[in-house]
Amino acid sequence: MKGITKALVFSSAALLSTSVLAFGERGQWSSGWGQGTSEYMAVNQYGDELYIACNPYEPVSMTLTVGDRTYGGGRYADGDFSLIIDGTEVQTPYDTVSRVGANNFFYAWENLRSATSIVALTSDGVHVELPSKGSFDALPEAFTEGYPCRTEF
Repeated sequence: MKGITKALVFSSAALLSTSVLAFGERGQWSSGWGQGTSEYMAVNQYGDELYIACNPYEPVSMTLTVGDRTYGGGRYADGDFSLIIDGTEVQTPYDTVSRVGANNFFYAWENLRSATSIVALTSDGVHVELPSKGSFDALPEAFTEGYPCRTEF
């Protein structure tokens, strides 16, 4: 019995450590799924992260976390942010309540997939470099069967 318990604890710990490393690994994009939501994350070497959540029942959610501050849509956000993708700025790509906003999100999504440079710019002037490594594999092509995001407009 003691050997079985140790084996179960070891197996559970190994599974847990694998899943933790699989989502949110520093220096690259990752994707995951939980509770009906597809999740996408880019984490830089300092632990700052861009997080995108998509499900078929709610509009896309996108947040940027820099240290202990969170930017993006939502009532607890410390401010807004824009993404500069290969030199082109996309303002508030998470604000999809209008046609322009929805188009900005789709533009950002498709360009994140092939980006070589991604920088987030917060409303209080902080520049955050984000990785582009793995974005093509993590983010499905828009408007295909595997694409789970929807906008408000």
